[in-house]
Amino acid sequence: MGFLSNLLHLGKSSNSDTASSVVANAEPINADITLYAPVNGTLLPLEEVPDIVVSERVLGEGVAVAPESETIVAPCDGVISRILPTKNGFAVKMAQGLEVYVGFGIESMEMKGEGFTLKVNVGDEVKRGDPVIITDQRLLGKKLKSTITSMVAIRSTSNIDKVINASGKCMAGYTPVVWINLKQPA
Repeated sequence: MGFLSNLLHLGKSSNSDTASSVVANAEPINADITLYAPVNGTLLPLEEVPDIVVSERVLGEGVAVAPESETIVAPCDGVISRILPTKNGFAVKMAQGLEVYVGFGIESMEMKGEGFTLKVNVGDEVKRGDPVIITDQRLLGKKLKSTITSMVAIRSTSNIDKVINASGKCMAGYTPVVWINLKQPA
């Protein structure tokens, strides 16, 4: 199961989140939490990510992006709660308790940080759109199986009821791409 489960120390959850697609430029959706694109590009469903932990939604729901820019940004306001030692992934913990993981590429762990420049440290506060990782697309595009960037709302960090994700083109930090409704207390 690789780096995502190691980073987050999580196993498969039995929650059955629901997701549907909408166009990225559609009318705003009323939700408890809105996440924004972590990188410029084209949105893809998680099923298209060639990493079983992501594609099978082991950790949670979200979207993937075929990146068209080098800067990966914070998808929401929060605190950087985790950074992979290989600099290709990070998590932001939101005030609501939800943790959002963003990871770049497939087989990028083997790069051991080469091609990635961090702009933050664990514990740093970030605002939506703040640069977190700068990637060297030329180098990484030649060496990696895939440069797909995935963004997953970690289901074990919050009471997620429903996740709706967008499709289409997106702009880092500006395009809303995931809407999350939380379970209401009984």
